[in-house]
Amino acid sequence: MIPWADIILTGPLSIVCAYGIIKEKSWAFLMGIAVSGIYIFGSVLVIISIFWNSDYSILLIIPAISGFAIGTAYIIFLCKRRVILKASA
Repeated sequence: MIPWADIILTGPLSIVCAYGIIKEKSWAFLMGIAVSGIYIFGSVLVIISIFWNSDYSILLIIPAISGFAIGTAYIIFLCKRRVILKASA
């Protein structure tokens, strides 16, 4: 199956978000939180599906874990950045 949601929604949003973060646009950090939420939600759904249905390959857990890690790492990055900005102010 082709992951249509990744091709149509998550992929382009990730690219636009990455561009915005590199250029330090104000909208990019909020968009990053939204994209991270999509990654975390989708990854949890895939992990639940793998354990619920034994017909799926266990190798599907690799992209699910990496998506969860990317989403979580971005949220942690923003929290650390906010603490550093508050400390320097």
